Amino acid sequence: MNVFGRLGLRAQLALALVAVALLGIGIATLFSNFGLPGLVNQAARSRLERQAGHLSSVAAAFYSDKGRWTPAAGSAVVHEGRIAGIEAELLNARGARIAGRAQLERGAAPMRVPILVDGKRVGVLVVTSAGNQMLTPEEQHLSHSLDRLHLISAGVSALAALLVALLVAETLARPLRRIRLAAERMEEGELETRVDISGSNELAAVGHALNRLAATLEHEEEVRRESVADLAHELRTPVSGLLSRIEAAQDGVLEDRRANLEAMHSETLRLSILLDDLTRLAEAQRPGMLIEKHPLDLATIGAEQAETFSPRFAEKAIDFEAALASAPVLGDAGRLGQIVSNLLENALRYTPEGGRVFLRVREDGKSAVLEVTDTGGGIAPEDLRHVFTRFWRGEKSRSRETGGAGIGLAIVAGLVHAHDGRIDVESKLDRGSTFRVTLPLAAQLHE
Repeated sequence: MNVFGRLGLRAQLALALVAVALLGIGIATLFSNFGLPGLVNQAARSRLERQAGHLSSVAAAFYSDKGRWTPAAGSAVVHEGRIAGIEAELLNARGARIAGRAQLERGAAPMRVPILVDGKRVGVLVVTSAGNQMLTPEEQHLSHSLDRLHLISAGVSALAALLVALLVAETLARPLRRIRLAAERMEEGELETRVDISGSNELAAVGHALNRLAATLEHEEEVRRESVADLAHELRTPVSGLLSRIEAAQDGVLEDRRANLEAMHSETLRLSILLDDLTRLAEAQRPGMLIEKHPLDLATIGAEQAETFSPRFAEKAIDFEAALASAPVLGDAGRLGQIVSNLLENALRYTPEGGRVFLRVREDGKSAVLEVTDTGGGIAPEDLRHVFTRFWRGEKSRSRETGGAGIGLAIVAGLVHAHDGRIDVESKLDRGSTFRVTLPLAAQLHE
């Protein structure tokens, strides 16, 4: 990581804004230095041209007065030029020097101006600025003043940019600092921590996202604790029953050994079913390793499970119907059968005697839809979002009476997602529930 990357956000913003300000001043100064000297020199050249033209007129007047060049006329012309701030050399028409400093051509920017009398050239003036400098002292002072103003403006701009940068950096860093502190507290296990939302829309969005993450983690932690408690309860009941019967048999207080063994066998089966559920849940959470997809008809899977469950529904005096229309999909027949079986098992468990369960398979646009509808007690609106959470059960006392460890629907959700599908539930208290599985049609998967 470079040095800039190791700086804090405030320092980075301050340096960035100061750099931008200095860059702007530097570009402005660069263009000024390219443009202003040329303009100043051009103005000085124009001034020199005007002075030279005027001095040429004066020289022409001296020539006209005598009709020739005289030493006095030459000296007067040179003197007049010096009064105007220019050095002049007077030459006759043949180029011979009459007066003035020789070799002005070697000075700075000499200018040659013809001297005309009645349209006839009678001589030449070679002129340059006094001291062989194009710029007068006043013009040089102006140029130096402009340079100083550039430096002053650069310093003032850099200072202003630094102050603005510190203000902006503090404004941005304050909510980010709160977000960081909240994240660190969450990392330490304080999942109830929430971020005080403020700042720009982007920072507020980050704060909202972090709060939603914290709420999700807090909920998952609550579910984990409840899951551990539920699992402990499910294991404790059969284990306690087994332990008490084994101790009773050891103490010789049970006379009916056959009945005791049957009860122990029942508790062992209950443990076995719970362990099987846990195993299936673990498999459902890594479905990509366990599912082999092949073309099949979802109606066929539904028919097989309907045939298996029909006697069980009849035994409980529940009216069971199935409407199965062809719906080709790509899937694992065993896992799809497990989905239908778990949904029917759930309906059988929570539908009272005299109720009704309806299994339906159909096509809906580009999807295959499987629905299991029951007339059971339904699910409370606040519990709907939890039904596919592992180990979660509404009205736990009633759930334990009907059996189950709150794993079946979690398995269903995992297997449905493994088939690139979606599962939804609609339910009303005392009116029943509908679980709907939506899978892509086989033709869709190949498009």
